[in-house]
Amino acid sequence: MKRGNSIGDSSFRFAAFGMPTACKEVCGAGSSGFAAASRSRPLVRHRVIPNEVRNLKRYVGLIVVLTVSLFLLTACAKKQYAIKSLNGYLVEMNNRLDSVADRGMISLVNSYKIKLDAEMNEVIGEAEQSLTKVGTQSLLANFTTDAMQEYAAGLGKTVDFAVINNGGLRTTLNKGAVTVGDLYEVYTFENCLVLLDMSGKAVKQLFEGFIQRKMEGFSKNVRLTLRNKALESLFIGGKPLDETATYHVVTVDYLAEGNDGMRAFTQATHYTNLNIILRDAMIEYVKKLTAENKKIHAQPDNRIKIKE
Repeated sequence: MKRGNSIGDSSFRFAAFGMPTACKEVCGAGSSGFAAASRSRPLVRHRVIPNEVRNLKRYVGLIVVLTVSLFLLTACAKKQYAIKSLNGYLVEMNNRLDSVADRGMISLVNSYKIKLDAEMNEVIGEAEQSLTKVGTQSLLANFTTDAMQEYAAGLGKTVDFAVINNGGLRTTLNKGAVTVGDLYEVYTFENCLVLLDMSGKAVKQLFEGFIQRKMEGFSKNVRLTLRNKALESLFIGGKPLDETATYHVVTVDYLAEGNDGMRAFTQATHYTNLNIILRDAMIEYVKKLTAENKKIHAQPDNRIKIKE
């Protein structure tokens, strides 16, 4: 097609300004009308944009989008904080803080305290003598482990012996009336009773650990003999330890996890949670003794023999 060079060429003059042919009527279409308009201003021809320029525009647009996206991601990222300084001071707790009583708070506390005191002050048994936690073979550890074994056996479990750490016994159980609150003070931790199946070899390692570190509490059907700070003999249930046999041991979950140096417990081949806290088991045990007209009693025996 011949390219129009004349102002009178209508196809050229409308295309040059990007106008569709339908616009002719609006503009006063006709060669004379448009020619008159074109004489009042110079004719503008559109330049063809090279492909390189178009591509450059695309790249610039992409860069702008990526930059904005990166900014938004950075702005939304979780900030990391670090402590630059730490200051503190002691606040003495004395009666000056009670100069203005909060009657509402006092009423709230008393509503719980009255009920709690009634529960904690309930007398559930009587101790013939004070049970302390001191010594290689403490009276409190003897009483506790014997009670643990008897309690588990009462659940229909086969139990060869029981073990407790002296650190789990927090204070002396004093002679005389024993209340629920007294047992809360002795057995403060929320440790559950568990039953473990252990090989004789692991049991031997357990007691050798006691000798090397510190002696812990165990029930009366165990007889341990030491010579020159080494294990000479170990009897369980009146029989020498059989390293190939399986023994059923009652302890608390804290020790069963290998804590307090009792790594040998982690070799257990079976673990049964008895679903009762040691303290609650001891409360039930003391109530049982009272129902049988018995008192809390413990005495030194031959659980441990030391030979020089």
